[in-house]
Amino acid sequence: MINEMKQAQPPLEFIPPALNPLVLQIVQQVLPLKLRFSTPIAQIEADNVESLVDLYRQFQEHKIRFLMAFRHPNVDDPLCMAYLLSRLVPKVAQQQGISLQHPIHAHFIYDRGIPLWAGEQMGWLYSRLGGTPIHRGKSDWRGLRSARDLFVNGQLPMAAAPEGATNGHNEVISPLEPGIAQLGFWCVEDLLKAGRSEQVLIVPVGIKYYYVESPWNSLEKLLSELETDSGLSVDQEHSEFPHEESELDDSTQTHSINHSQDSTLKSQKLLYRRLYRLSEHLLGLMEEFYTRFYHQ
Repeated sequence: MINEMKQAQPPLEFIPPALNPLVLQIVQQVLPLKLRFSTPIAQIEADNVESLVDLYRQFQEHKIRFLMAFRHPNVDDPLCMAYLLSRLVPKVAQQQGISLQHPIHAHFIYDRGIPLWAGEQMGWLYSRLGGTPIHRGKSDWRGLRSARDLFVNGQLPMAAAPEGATNGHNEVISPLEPGIAQLGFWCVEDLLKAGRSEQVLIVPVGIKYYYVESPWNSLEKLLSELETDSGLSVDQEHSEFPHEESELDDSTQTHSINHSQDSTLKSQKLLYRRLYRLSEHLLGLMEEFYTRFYHQ
């Protein structure tokens, strides 16, 4: 039975950040287990960690305030960032003989809507980890004031995803929301008003995922199932694809490749042609359906 909503619901309450060192320590201790058993991530590596080590050193010496603006292709990005800060940064700092104060962590901005689908306990946890919420898609002045204050006065640096949400792409960046840059300007303004001399930095952090093993066989199997389910014949050798000889060949042409590499490239090109043909077929089916049942 469908429960109809009879009245407007009250606005979501603001969840103030309330960093709890004990909760943070517990989360950082169980993080490797979380990554191992609850995510498909096998290993996390990072480049230029030395730069973050130096930034944390300057932050703890009250020379700078900084915000890490990280890419957000996947829902596991926050876990990767947590691993970077709690494991890799201290490791590199120790290798360099640099003593950093613990915890190595960051205040962060999260979508206030997350506790609606992830559970109220997530709001409690994010608060105790130093997170501050923001309502996406509206002017959330209270959330912005909280983030602004943390950027200037928080005991830790800041972290936020300028894209605002995941997009599932390693290489494609979604439109950046202007709030991150605005927080930087506000931080400079507030520091000047307070007579403080810290510099303000926004540090980009890239996140990219790789397959441990090649996924081509699994993709080929899935594509065959989709072709069969949609009534499309599987003609792998002669599937039509526009610009096949120009764009694809130009983009995949390499010199001095061995037979195995050449075979892999041909297989990938064939899968792409089949995917393109399937998408055209499905679009045709949708156009036919709407033409029949939704007359203008």
